[in-house]
Amino acid sequence: MLPLEHFSLQLKYAQKAAEISHTSLEQALMAFTQYWVRINNLSFLITNHLTWTFDPMTPDWQELCARIQNREKADVVAYDLYRRNYQETDADKTYFGCFSFHFHPEWRGDRDVIEIHFHNRDHSGYGPLSKVRQAERIQDLKEMFTRVKTQYPQAKFVHGGSWLYNIAAYKRLFPASFTANMIAEDIPFPRSSGIWGQFLDSEGKVKLEMADAFLVKVNQAKTLDQLLQCFEFKILYPRVKIEDFYDFFVVH
Repeated sequence: MLPLEHFSLQLKYAQKAAEISHTSLEQALMAFTQYWVRINNLSFLITNHLTWTFDPMTPDWQELCARIQNREKADVVAYDLYRRNYQETDADKTYFGCFSFHFHPEWRGDRDVIEIHFHNRDHSGYGPLSKVRQAERIQDLKEMFTRVKTQYPQAKFVHGGSWLYNIAAYKRLFPASFTANMIAEDIPFPRSSGIWGQFLDSEGKVKLEMADAFLVKVNQAKTLDQLLQCFEFKILYPRVKIEDFYDFFVVH
């Protein structure tokens, strides 16, 4: 689970956004944090077809706003709602060590795409991307793409999308061609969980030094554009033909 400090960091960002844009804190929390994604009951969202709609009328968002109006601290309330509604979302996923994938018939302009996902499931005590665990991560990927070739022989491309592609320790796990010509997300999307993941270490704790450096830039921002550019790492989108993965991981 995420720590309270993760919500507190985003609150400070939203407070600055509200100051710059002359909007309410509630509006800034909706537009500039992942609070909506984190605090809502996932089963309720799925049942009512509200996933990723950012509907401000959901019961949990309305409770957040009401409690803020009642002078409760926004980060503490959001954390309370997050803990109350927390659901493990991995039950229907097949993991290969720290990796999983989705097959998309169409995705970002390509057909028959494998999209890679990473989640730290390494409990060795070492960082999941550390040099000592590199062989395990490569084996994870080899096993995953062996499954891909069997289950989705029609797959033509591999895509990714994460701030992790800024990190050499992550990039070295893949064929060089995969990360050679990545497209960067021009405007960060602070509503998503992706951009905020860079502030968490391998144990799920907030990286205090990185968070402090981020807040220095946040406090210096004068415009919303400057505020959006405060993130050290952007989301990067690599793409390559799947044959490069089969060759790299020796998948026959």
